[in-house]
Amino acid sequence: MIRTALIALLVLQADEVQPKYGVEKAAKDKVYVETKIGIKIEGAEQMVNYIRSMHAFLSFEKIVIRAEGTHQVLGGGRHKIEYDEARVEARYDDENLELDYERGIPPADLAKDKTRQTLWYLAAAGRSFALTAAGEYKGDDANQDQNGEAMDLVALAVTRMPDKAVKEGDTYEREWTGARAEKGKTNKYRYKQKVKVEKVETKDGKKVATLAGELTGKVEGGKDPSAEEAWTKCEGKTKLVIEVETGRILLAEGTGKTTTYFRNTAENGAKQELTMTFSSEGKLAVK
Repeated sequence: MIRTALIALLVLQADEVQPKYGVEKAAKDKVYVETKIGIKIEGAEQMVNYIRSMHAFLSFEKIVIRAEGTHQVLGGGRHKIEYDEARVEARYDDENLELDYERGIPPADLAKDKTRQTLWYLAAAGRSFALTAAGEYKGDDANQDQNGEAMDLVALAVTRMPDKAVKEGDTYEREWTGARAEKGKTNKYRYKQKVKVEKVETKDGKKVATLAGELTGKVEGGKDPSAEEAWTKCEGKTKLVIEVETGRILLAEGTGKTTTYFRNTAENGAKQELTMTFSSEGKLAVK
C-alpha cells in the first residue's frame, strides 16, 4: 500500500512543471505574426471631434498587420520581433488603405502620404519589449499610455507565471499594478489575471505547457474633477504555449478590449457622454 502511494506521488510530481519566460539570449525563431487593432469613439459630436483631433492615430477605425518575420530574446529579458515582409490593411477616415511592406524597400510615393507613412512605420518598427521570467511586461515605447499597455498584454498573450510547480488542470491568480499611465497623469491599471494550466505535454522530447488566461483591469487613481462619471476598464482572453525548460514561446494569441467612459453636463444643461473602445487581437506562432 505504501509503495503504491509512493509511486502515485512520484508520477504526480513528474507531471508538475513551473514554466517561466526565457530571459537569456536565444536563437531567432521564424514566426508568423498577426495584429488587429480597432478604434471606436462614440458620444457627443463635439467631444468626439475633439478627441480625434488630439492625434491622427485616433482617426483610424482599424489596422490589421499580417507578417512573416523573426522573434528573438536578446538577453536580459529583451524581446525583438522583426517583420521581413507584411501586409497592412487599414480604414482611415472612411477610406480603406492597403500597404505591402518589405524590409529595406520603402514605396516610392511614401513621402507624399502621411497616413501610409504611419502604416509603414508600424511594419518597419516591429515590436520590442522587456519581459521578466515571471511575466512582468514593459513595452519600449516611452509614450505608451495605460490602454496601449493593456492592449499589448492581450495581443502578446503576456501571462504571469506561477510561483510554484503546477500540473495540468490547475488554476492560479495574479494581481499587479501596470507600469504605464496616461500622459500627465499617474492613474494606472490594477490588473487581475486568472490562469488555467490547460495542458502539459511532451513535444520533440521537451515539456510544453499551455496556459489559458483571463485578464481584467480597471484604472485606479485620482478622479477627474470635470467628470460626473469616468472610468477605464480592460478585459481579454489569452493562450500561451511555452517550453517549460527554456521559456521559449511557441504560440501566443489573445483577444480583448479597453473601454474608457466619460460623462458630464455642458453649460447649457445637456448631458455629454463619450465612450472610447480599443479592441486588440494578436497572434505569434513559430513556423
